[in-house]
Amino acid sequence: MLTIRNFKMFMSSKILFLIVALFFVQNVIAKDQCLGTFSSYEYNAESGDIQGVEIKVVYTRLGKQAAIQFSEGEPGALIVIPVTCKGSNFSFKIPKTNEVLSANFNGEISKKNLSGKLIYENGASEQLILPRKKGYWD
Repeated sequence: MLTIRNFKMFMSSKILFLIVALFFVQNVIAKDQCLGTFSSYEYNAESGDIQGVEIKVVYTRLGKQAAIQFSEGEPGALIVIPVTCKGSNFSFKIPKTNEVLSANFNGEISKKNLSGKLIYENGASEQLILPRKKGYWD
């Protein structure tokens, strides 16, 4: 028979479980070196241009995703794509858009930076070393 006392104990145990689970999930996400902002953006005061690449990696219910922005004078549109991160290995594929050729990135991620090679569909490649830091827009 369910009494008020039993019900309160049952609910207390469920609430405690949820608090512990939430704390665990937050700690796992906080320690994930794959998450963060990596940027080579630089502002040229003389021309007013912004040059570089900025990648922000976040956790979503669909897994890890990146918001990528290229800038050659004027910042381009955001490209949001899924990423693969296993240990220090980091990769993603950029689909072709009106602004960007499709490309594959393979590299390594660390506490200090994201580095690797971006290979475009036309065979051109670009070596990227993006320091982990606060984003240009933050």
